[in-house]
Amino acid sequence: MNLTEIGQQIQTQRQGLLSQEQLAHLTGLSRVTINQLENGTLADLGVAKLMNVLGVLGMDIQANPAKGLNSALTIAARTISTSYKEAITPAELARILRTGTAPEKYHPHLMTLLDETPLPIVLKAVKEAAGKTPAKQIMKHLARWADEWQTHRAWK
Repeated sequence: MNLTEIGQQIQTQRQGLLSQEQLAHLTGLSRVTINQLENGTLADLGVAKLMNVLGVLGMDIQANPAKGLNSALTIAARTISTSYKEAITPAELARILRTGTAPEKYHPHLMTLLDETPLPIVLKAVKEAAGKTPAKQIMKHLARWADEWQTHRAWK
């Protein structure tokens, strides 16, 4: 759920109870901010301020896993293979992540994973690869490789 969707729900909850001006007064925000929040034109609102608005309206916010990131191993394998002649398969990537043993020919691929692949994809791929290997162990493999290969993104 993004800020625009939250703003729409706030508007729905508020409309039968309060005016925008009243909600603004109760939350210490401006009416313009409330209006922008409800209309999806507000670029950013701090968590404390958002939680205050939700609390006044008797609402909460839930943190749920993001939807739409299916088969992160496939996406990660494709992403890290883009610039290289030899592609790594999702199964091979999963095996490497689980065992912590990376054939030298895949070191550049793994450096791309460590440095350039979006973190949500990496973390979801780690979860998918884990199986009987704890995800924390895979994260230790990533940290070790990052240290050995001196990648830019810190993994410790």
